[in-house]
Amino acid sequence: MARLFVPENPEGPPGTAHSEAVQEWLARRRKRDTANSFLGAAVIVVGLMIILGMIALVPWSTTSPTIVTYRGEPPEEEPPERPEMTKQSRPRPAGATSSRAKVIASSQPAPVSVPVPDNPVPEGPFGMSEEIGEGFGSSEGDGDGGGGASFFGNYRRGKRVVFIVDFSGSMGSDVEGGGGTRLTALKKELVRSIQNLSNNMRFSIIFFSHHAWTLETPGPDHADNGWNGLGEPPLANWYPATQNLKARVCAQVESMPAGGNTGWESPLRMAFSMNPPPSIVYLLSDGEPRDGTSVVISLKEINPAGTPIDTIAFELPGSPAGLLHEISKNTGGRFSMVHRGKLLTGRAAERLISP
Repeated sequence: MARLFVPENPEGPPGTAHSEAVQEWLARRRKRDTANSFLGAAVIVVGLMIILGMIALVPWSTTSPTIVTYRGEPPEEEPPERPEMTKQSRPRPAGATSSRAKVIASSQPAPVSVPVPDNPVPEGPFGMSEEIGEGFGSSEGDGDGGGGASFFGNYRRGKRVVFIVDFSGSMGSDVEGGGGTRLTALKKELVRSIQNLSNNMRFSIIFFSHHAWTLETPGPDHADNGWNGLGEPPLANWYPATQNLKARVCAQVESMPAGGNTGWESPLRMAFSMNPPPSIVYLLSDGEPRDGTSVVISLKEINPAGTPIDTIAFELPGSPAGLLHEISKNTGGRFSMVHRGKLLTGRAAERLISP
């Protein structure tokens, strides 16, 4: 029988002492693997520390831009009677051609201030004159496409606006202290409001005296040919606010005559029977209506959706203005008054009404 020969192996088990050699070999191997693991971990930790140190050295601070401040001149002394504006008025900066426009400039920089334009009439929107001869338009637009309208400085958001305007005979009276007639001033502001509508808007005009009529009502006796309030209201159309159509409507407004006495119910019923209904409603009147009290009592029937009605008393102090105030108050609208050529809102307007 041949004899098994086991060669000496320093890394493996030698001869007959096989199990002891295996244990020694495994122990040496574990020591070597442990040393290699510690060395690798140390290399990784050192690498991470170097990377974090480089990140910490990167500058993160930024320099804030310098904003120039403007400090206006002390406000000029106001006349004893001046308009008060409600908190709902939306101030707009004065135009470049306005006499109130100021150049914002300073040689003293400040890191946290913003420019503030000088406004001689703090209660009123910037750039809106309170004098009737210069107009009341606030030039409010709605560049974001949301839709909106402004009439006698009162801005509202919405897609469909109806102007309910008094064309009775008393509108031919002269404006005290303002120059021109009431009708001239109304037409000027109505044209301005229509021209400022964005092209995503829809608008309509309902004229009234003793009857109510629209641009489709045949003339020349529009008031006599209008709706007397009996039966179903005639259809009042919505017009898209395109440039061409606005120009045509404004030309018709300029030539529209006035005459007759005053009634509010028929134009209001026409407005709220439109399909779709209006989202912005302006009601302007200068006379004492024959049906003012019944309109206030019947508001929920006339306006079941409760759409706010913004009312303007045009050179109309006293009890008729009080009725207009009730209409706006009961519908969540705003009340204002044109008095002696000036636009008044808030407490200044309410002081001139009688309950």
